[in-house]
Amino acid sequence: MERPSTYTDPLFLARIAEGDEQAFFELFTGFSPRMRPFVRSITRSEADAEEVIQETFVRVWLARDGITEVQDLAKWLFTIASRESIRYMKRKLSQERKLAESARSAGLVSTASPLEYSLVAELRRIVGEAIRDMPPQRRLIYQLSREEGLKPSAIAARLSLSTGTVKNVLSRALKEIREKLEAAGIPLTLFIVHLLKII
Repeated sequence: MERPSTYTDPLFLARIAEGDEQAFFELFTGFSPRMRPFVRSITRSEADAEEVIQETFVRVWLARDGITEVQDLAKWLFTIASRESIRYMKRKLSQERKLAESARSAGLVSTASPLEYSLVAELRRIVGEAIRDMPPQRRLIYQLSREEGLKPSAIAARLSLSTGTVKNVLSRALKEIREKLEAAGIPLTLFIVHLLKII
């Protein structure tokens, strides 16, 4: 692991600002272990904490242009982690609430079989893993589309990309998820229902 002084070295931070992936990886491997207990204290889950840390560093990567201006790097990183933890938990609670409401409306609470519940759980697990494995920009674009409900044009404006680029990235992301589900034997119809946010 790099010494703490390395992370405040202007040359090291300049490398990150310029898009040096090796320097960014060093920052990630240096700070993520320190961040994990803090994030876990909010999410109360190791898996959720890991996802929040991934999303935190996606945000850091997208904001890397200004990293050389940061006065207290650790404080800045932990502030982002705190915000991402809260955002993640709000999103998770909202999704669970919608799931419960949809299940009640569809009568699934009392009629769904253990196999159906198992398939839905497996689908969510595989989709979650597929999202975590995506490159940072692809993951963010997918999340802005699926979780915040933004249209490609709105995502393009937010990230300073062309609408065509956003559409291509979303198409690639969905293709990756679909292939992983097919490999796991999850019915395509269940994935379509998931995309419609019925489950």
